[in-house]
Amino acid sequence: MNKSIYEIVFNKLKEKDLKISFCESCTGGNLVASLVKFPGASNILEESYVTYSENAKQKIVGVKKETLDKYTVYSKEVASEMALGLFKISNSDVCVAISGTCGDNSVSNNKADLAIYYKGIMYNYVLESIGTRIEVLNDYVKKVYEYIDFVL
Repeated sequence: MNKSIYEIVFNKLKEKDLKISFCESCTGGNLVASLVKFPGASNILEESYVTYSENAKQKIVGVKKETLDKYTVYSKEVASEMALGLFKISNSDVCVAISGTCGDNSVSNNKADLAIYYKGIMYNYVLESIGTRIEVLNDYVKKVYEYIDFVL
């Protein structure tokens, strides 16, 4: 039986005794929801935040207003600040942050910026997806876990 990418990442984190935290914008909590489906998630999950608004990004993980004004929430710079801010408050081994667009219920083209902070290195990726809002959301979640797997 093939394991899902979520189970693969869960097992890698568990085997390596790593803690993970999430700071989600456009995925709205779906990244952490994909992880807590597995028994024992409390052994690897440190904390998780949904920072959907600019205000939440500033208040919770310390994204600078200047960064938001200069680059917008749809940028590598903001995703990176989200991941670093998350690291500062969680001290997790793996800090994952995503910000972008998921569109509406029509079929549309969307983009998100992903930042993964691991072992002092910031990994940045651009995710693109075409589909309805739910299709894009599900695609992003799967792609994020594929990138986490790659980084680990």
